Amino acid sequence: MEIVKISVEQVLILLLFIAAGYTLGKTKIANSDHGKILSVLGVYVFIPTNIFKTFASRFTVEYLTQKYPLILAALGVMVVMTLLSYPLGKLFSKDQYQQAVYRYSLVLPNYGYVGYALAEGIFGQDMLLNVMLFALPLSLYTYTIGYCALTRSKINLKKLLSPANIAIVLGAVWGLLGLPVPSVIGTMFSKASACMGPASMLLTGLVISQYKLLDLFTNRAVYGMSALRLFVVPCAVAGAMQLMGIDPTVTTVTLLVLAMPCGMNTIVFPKLVGEDCRTGAALTCVTSIACCITIPLCLWLFGIGV
Repeated sequence: MEIVKISVEQVLILLLFIAAGYTLGKTKIANSDHGKILSVLGVYVFIPTNIFKTFASRFTVEYLTQKYPLILAALGVMVVMTLLSYPLGKLFSKDQYQQAVYRYSLVLPNYGYVGYALAEGIFGQDMLLNVMLFALPLSLYTYTIGYCALTRSKINLKKLLSPANIAIVLGAVWGLLGLPVPSVIGTMFSKASACMGPASMLLTGLVISQYKLLDLFTNRAVYGMSALRLFVVPCAVAGAMQLMGIDPTVTTVTLLVLAMPCGMNTIVFPKLVGEDCRTGAALTCVTSIACCITIPLCLWLFGIGV
Protein backbone atom coordinates (compact mmCIF):
# COMPACT_ATOMS: atom_id res chain seq x y z
CA MET A 1 0.00 0.00 0.00
CA GLU A 2 3.03 2.29 0.20
CA ILE A 3 2.89 3.22 -3.49
CA VAL A 4 -0.81 4.06 -3.20
CA LYS A 5 -0.05 6.28 -0.21
CA ILE A 6 2.71 8.04 -2.14
CA SER A 7 0.44 8.49 -5.17
CA VAL A 8 -2.24 10.11 -2.99
CA GLU A 9 0.35 12.49 -1.58
CA GLN A 10 1.73 13.35 -5.02
CA VAL A 11 -1.72 14.03 -6.49
CA LEU A 12 -2.69 16.13 -3.47
CA ILE A 13 0.47 18.20 -3.87
CA LEU A 14 -0.37 18.89 -7.50
CA LEU A 15 -3.98 19.66 -6.55
CA LEU A 16 -2.79 22.20 -3.99
CA PHE A 17 -0.72 23.92 -6.67
CA ILE A 18 -3.82 24.05 -8.88
CA ALA A 19 -5.73 25.64 -5.99
CA ALA A 20 -2.93 28.17 -5.54
CA GLY A 21 -3.00 29.08 -9.23
CA TYR A 22 -6.78 29.36 -9.15
CA THR A 23 -6.65 31.65 -6.11
CA LEU A 24 -4.00 33.87 -7.70
CA GLY A 25 -6.14 34.18 -10.81
CA LYS A 26 -9.43 34.86 -9.05
CA THR A 27 -7.90 37.51 -6.76
CA LYS A 28 -6.32 39.21 -9.81
CA ILE A 29 -2.85 38.86 -8.29
CA ALA A 30 -1.95 36.92 -11.43
CA ASN A 31 -3.45 37.35 -14.89
CA SER A 32 -3.35 35.78 -18.34
CA ASP A 33 0.06 37.34 -19.00
CA HIS A 34 1.49 35.45 -16.02
CA GLY A 35 -0.14 32.30 -17.35
CA LYS A 36 1.57 32.86 -20.69
CA ILE A 37 4.93 33.18 -18.91
CA LEU A 38 4.35 29.90 -17.07
CA SER A 39 3.32 28.25 -20.33
CA VAL A 40 6.43 29.47 -22.13
CA LEU A 41 8.68 28.34 -19.27
CA GLY A 42 7.01 24.94 -19.20
CA VAL A 43 7.11 24.35 -22.95
CA TYR A 44 10.58 25.78 -23.62
CA VAL A 45 12.49 25.13 -20.37
CA PHE A 46 11.03 22.86 -17.70
CA ILE A 47 9.63 19.98 -19.78
CA PRO A 48 12.47 19.84 -22.36
CA THR A 49 15.18 19.86 -19.68
CA ASN A 50 13.42 17.08 -17.79
CA ILE A 51 13.08 15.00 -20.96
CA PHE A 52 16.67 15.53 -22.05
CA LYS A 53 18.06 14.80 -18.59
CA THR A 54 16.12 11.56 -18.34
CA PHE A 55 16.89 10.29 -21.85
CA ALA A 56 20.57 11.32 -21.78
CA SER A 57 21.23 9.44 -18.55
CA ARG A 58 19.10 6.32 -19.06
CA PHE A 59 18.31 5.80 -22.75
CA THR A 60 20.86 3.17 -23.76
CA VAL A 61 20.98 0.50 -26.47
CA GLU A 62 20.30 -2.11 -23.81
CA TYR A 63 17.29 -0.18 -22.54
CA LEU A 64 15.87 0.26 -26.05
CA THR A 65 16.18 -3.44 -26.91
CA GLN A 66 14.36 -4.34 -23.70
CA LYS A 67 11.67 -1.64 -23.69
CA TYR A 68 10.67 -1.23 -27.37
CA PRO A 69 7.36 -3.08 -26.60
CA LEU A 70 6.30 0.13 -24.82
CA ILE A 71 6.18 1.95 -28.16
CA LEU A 72 4.28 -0.92 -29.80
CA ALA A 73 1.79 -0.96 -26.92
CA ALA A 74 1.31 2.80 -27.18
CA LEU A 75 0.66 2.57 -30.92
CA GLY A 76 -1.90 -0.19 -30.40
CA VAL A 77 -3.71 1.69 -27.64
CA MET A 78 -3.71 4.93 -29.64
CA VAL A 79 -5.17 3.30 -32.75
CA VAL A 80 -7.93 1.57 -30.77
CA MET A 81 -8.79 4.72 -28.80
CA THR A 82 -8.83 6.84 -31.96
CA LEU A 83 -11.29 4.49 -33.64
CA LEU A 84 -13.51 4.37 -30.56
CA SER A 85 -13.40 8.14 -30.08
CA TYR A 86 -15.48 8.84 -33.20
CA PRO A 87 -18.68 7.01 -32.20
CA LEU A 88 -18.18 7.95 -28.53
CA GLY A 89 -17.63 11.63 -29.35
CA LYS A 90 -21.06 11.78 -30.99
CA LEU A 91 -22.66 10.64 -27.72
CA PHE A 92 -21.43 13.73 -25.86
CA SER A 93 -22.35 16.49 -28.29
CA LYS A 94 -24.18 17.13 -31.54
CA ASP A 95 -21.83 19.96 -32.42
CA GLN A 96 -19.00 18.72 -34.67
CA TYR A 97 -16.32 20.92 -33.10
CA GLN A 98 -17.29 19.89 -29.57
CA GLN A 99 -17.11 16.29 -30.73
CA ALA A 100 -13.49 16.95 -31.72
CA VAL A 101 -12.80 18.26 -28.20
CA TYR A 102 -14.26 15.14 -26.62
CA ARG A 103 -12.40 12.86 -29.05
CA TYR A 104 -9.11 14.56 -28.23
CA SER A 105 -9.76 14.26 -24.50
CA LEU A 106 -10.54 10.57 -24.82
CA VAL A 107 -7.42 9.72 -26.82
CA LEU A 108 -4.88 12.00 -25.13
CA PRO A 109 -4.51 12.29 -21.35
CA ASN A 110 -2.30 14.89 -19.70
CA TYR A 111 0.79 12.69 -19.77
CA GLY A 112 3.20 15.63 -20.16
CA TYR A 113 2.24 18.00 -17.38
CA VAL A 114 0.78 15.55 -14.85
CA GLY A 115 1.93 12.10 -15.96
CA TYR A 116 5.64 12.85 -16.02
CA ALA A 117 5.57 14.55 -12.62
CA LEU A 118 3.63 11.69 -11.00
CA ALA A 119 5.67 8.91 -12.62
CA GLU A 120 8.89 10.43 -11.32
CA GLY A 121 7.44 11.34 -7.93
CA ILE A 122 5.93 7.88 -7.31
CA PHE A 123 8.36 5.49 -9.03
CA GLY A 124 11.50 7.49 -9.86
CA GLN A 125 13.50 8.29 -13.00
CA ASP A 126 13.47 4.78 -14.48
CA MET A 127 9.68 4.71 -14.62
CA LEU A 128 9.66 8.30 -15.91
CA LEU A 129 11.74 7.19 -18.90
CA ASN A 130 9.32 4.31 -19.52
CA VAL A 131 6.40 6.74 -19.53
CA MET A 132 8.24 9.11 -21.88
CA LEU A 133 8.97 6.27 -24.28
CA PHE A 134 5.32 5.17 -24.21
CA ALA A 135 4.27 8.76 -24.86
CA LEU A 136 6.26 9.14 -28.11
CA PRO A 137 3.38 8.07 -30.41
CA LEU A 138 0.97 10.20 -28.37
CA SER A 139 3.18 13.24 -28.92
CA LEU A 140 3.08 12.58 -32.66
CA TYR A 141 -0.73 12.42 -32.52
CA THR A 142 -0.91 15.63 -30.46
CA TYR A 143 0.81 17.81 -33.04
CA THR A 144 -0.76 16.25 -36.13
CA ILE A 145 -4.28 14.82 -35.88
CA GLY A 146 -5.05 16.42 -32.51
CA TYR A 147 -3.77 19.89 -33.38
CA CYS A 148 -5.55 19.94 -36.73
CA ALA A 149 -8.86 18.77 -35.22
CA LEU A 150 -8.85 21.51 -32.57
CA THR A 151 -7.70 24.32 -34.86
CA ARG A 152 -9.64 23.29 -37.99
CA SER A 153 -6.38 23.23 -39.96
CA LYS A 154 -4.38 20.88 -42.15
CA ILE A 155 -1.49 18.77 -40.90
CA ASN A 156 1.66 20.87 -40.50
CA LEU A 157 4.78 18.80 -39.95
CA LYS A 158 6.56 21.85 -38.53
CA LYS A 159 4.49 21.36 -35.39
CA LEU A 160 6.46 18.16 -34.77
CA LEU A 161 9.53 20.33 -34.15
CA SER A 162 8.31 21.16 -30.65
CA PRO A 163 10.86 21.69 -27.84
CA ALA A 164 9.73 18.45 -26.19
CA ASN A 165 10.23 16.39 -29.36
CA ILE A 166 13.62 18.01 -30.03
CA ALA A 167 14.65 17.22 -26.44
CA ILE A 168 13.61 13.59 -26.93
CA VAL A 169 15.75 13.23 -30.07
CA LEU A 170 18.79 14.99 -28.59
CA GLY A 171 18.51 13.13 -25.29
CA ALA A 172 18.07 9.77 -27.03
CA VAL A 173 21.14 10.32 -29.23
CA TRP A 174 23.15 11.50 -26.22
CA GLY A 175 22.15 8.44 -24.24
CA LEU A 176 22.71 5.94 -27.06
CA LEU A 177 26.21 7.35 -27.67
CA GLY A 178 26.97 7.15 -23.96
CA LEU A 179 28.14 10.75 -23.81
CA PRO A 180 28.67 12.24 -20.33
CA VAL A 181 26.61 15.25 -19.26
CA PRO A 182 28.81 17.99 -17.73
CA SER A 183 28.07 18.29 -14.01
CA VAL A 184 27.12 21.97 -14.20
CA ILE A 185 24.69 21.32 -17.06
CA GLY A 186 23.29 18.26 -15.28
CA THR A 187 22.68 20.24 -12.09
CA MET A 188 21.06 23.10 -13.99
CA PHE A 189 18.77 20.71 -15.87
CA SER A 190 17.83 18.92 -12.64
CA LYS A 191 16.85 22.18 -10.96
CA ALA A 192 14.90 23.35 -14.01
CA SER A 193 13.05 20.04 -14.45
CA ALA A 194 12.05 20.08 -10.77
CA CYS A 195 9.89 23.10 -11.57
CA MET A 196 7.87 21.20 -14.18
CA GLY A 197 5.10 19.87 -11.94
CA PRO A 198 4.48 23.02 -9.84
CA ALA A 199 4.58 25.39 -12.83
CA SER A 200 2.19 23.30 -14.91
CA MET A 201 -0.31 22.95 -12.09
CA LEU A 202 -0.17 26.66 -11.27
CA LEU A 203 -0.90 27.28 -14.96
CA THR A 204 -3.84 24.86 -14.82
CA GLY A 205 -5.28 26.76 -11.87
CA LEU A 206 -4.82 30.11 -13.62
CA VAL A 207 -6.60 28.82 -16.74
CA ILE A 208 -9.52 27.47 -14.73
CA SER A 209 -9.83 30.77 -12.82
CA GLN A 210 -10.80 32.52 -16.07
CA TYR A 211 -14.19 30.80 -15.98
CA LYS A 212 -17.05 30.65 -13.51
CA LEU A 213 -16.82 27.40 -11.58
CA LEU A 214 -20.58 26.95 -11.70
CA ASP A 215 -20.46 26.95 -15.51
CA LEU A 216 -17.68 24.35 -15.50
CA PHE A 217 -19.47 22.00 -13.11
CA THR A 218 -22.94 22.02 -14.70
CA ASN A 219 -22.12 20.25 -17.98
CA ARG A 220 -23.27 16.66 -17.45
CA ALA A 221 -21.47 15.44 -20.57
CA VAL A 222 -18.19 16.45 -18.94
CA TYR A 223 -18.79 14.02 -16.08
CA GLY A 224 -19.41 11.16 -18.49
CA MET A 225 -16.17 11.90 -20.37
CA SER A 226 -14.31 12.30 -17.08
CA ALA A 227 -15.42 8.84 -15.98
CA LEU A 228 -14.19 7.37 -19.26
CA ARG A 229 -10.89 9.28 -19.18
CA LEU A 230 -9.99 8.62 -15.54
CA PHE A 231 -11.35 5.17 -14.81
CA VAL A 232 -13.12 3.20 -17.54
CA VAL A 233 -10.46 3.52 -20.26
CA PRO A 234 -7.35 2.95 -18.11
CA CYS A 235 -8.90 0.01 -16.24
CA ALA A 236 -10.27 -1.59 -19.42
CA VAL A 237 -6.96 -1.33 -21.26
CA ALA A 238 -4.84 -2.43 -18.29
CA GLY A 239 -7.25 -5.29 -17.59
CA ALA A 240 -7.06 -6.47 -21.21
CA MET A 241 -3.26 -6.37 -21.04
CA GLN A 242 -3.24 -8.48 -17.90
CA LEU A 243 -5.54 -11.05 -19.51
CA MET A 244 -3.22 -11.21 -22.53
CA GLY A 245 -0.23 -11.80 -20.27
CA ILE A 246 1.60 -8.65 -21.34
CA ASP A 247 4.69 -7.62 -19.37
CA PRO A 248 3.56 -6.06 -16.05
CA THR A 249 5.86 -3.09 -16.63
CA VAL A 250 4.02 -2.27 -19.86
CA THR A 251 0.70 -2.56 -18.04
CA THR A 252 1.89 -0.27 -15.25
CA VAL A 253 3.17 2.36 -17.68
CA THR A 254 -0.05 2.18 -19.69
CA LEU A 255 -2.09 2.69 -16.54
CA LEU A 256 0.08 5.62 -15.42
CA VAL A 257 -0.45 7.35 -18.77
CA LEU A 258 -4.12 6.60 -19.43
CA ALA A 259 -5.28 7.37 -15.87
CA MET A 260 -4.12 10.96 -16.10
CA PRO A 261 -6.60 13.87 -16.32
CA CYS A 262 -7.54 15.68 -19.52
CA GLY A 263 -4.87 17.92 -20.95
CA MET A 264 -4.92 21.69 -21.43
CA ASN A 265 -4.51 21.55 -25.20
CA THR A 266 -8.32 21.55 -25.44
CA ILE A 267 -7.95 25.09 -24.06
CA VAL A 268 -4.68 26.19 -25.66
CA PHE A 269 -5.33 25.01 -29.23
CA PRO A 270 -8.92 26.36 -29.51
CA LYS A 271 -7.71 29.75 -28.23
CA LEU A 272 -5.49 29.99 -31.30
CA VAL A 273 -8.53 30.09 -33.60
CA GLY A 274 -11.01 31.84 -31.34
CA GLU A 275 -13.11 28.78 -30.51
CA ASP A 276 -15.01 28.40 -27.24
CA CYS A 277 -12.69 26.86 -24.63
CA ARG A 278 -15.37 26.26 -22.00
CA THR A 279 -15.68 22.51 -22.58
CA GLY A 280 -11.90 22.06 -22.46
CA ALA A 281 -11.68 24.11 -19.26
CA ALA A 282 -14.49 22.07 -17.69
CA LEU A 283 -12.80 18.77 -18.58
CA THR A 284 -9.48 20.01 -17.22
CA CYS A 285 -11.07 21.25 -14.00
CA VAL A 286 -13.22 18.20 -13.24
CA THR A 287 -10.60 15.59 -14.12
CA SER A 288 -7.77 17.42 -12.32
CA ILE A 289 -9.81 17.30 -9.11
CA ALA A 290 -11.24 13.80 -9.54
CA CYS A 291 -7.87 12.21 -10.38
CA CYS A 292 -6.88 12.73 -6.75
CA ILE A 293 -9.16 9.76 -6.04
CA THR A 294 -9.10 7.80 -9.29
CA ILE A 295 -5.31 7.49 -9.77
CA PRO A 296 -4.69 5.84 -6.37
CA LEU A 297 -7.83 3.72 -6.91
CA CYS A 298 -6.58 2.45 -10.29
CA LEU A 299 -3.18 1.58 -8.83
CA TRP A 300 -4.83 -0.24 -5.94
CA LEU A 301 -7.21 -2.20 -8.18
CA PHE A 302 -4.30 -3.56 -10.21
CA GLY A 303 -2.15 -4.30 -7.20
CA ILE A 304 0.56 -1.80 -8.12
CA GLY A 305 2.64 -1.08 -5.07
CA VAL A 306 0.50 -3.29 -2.81
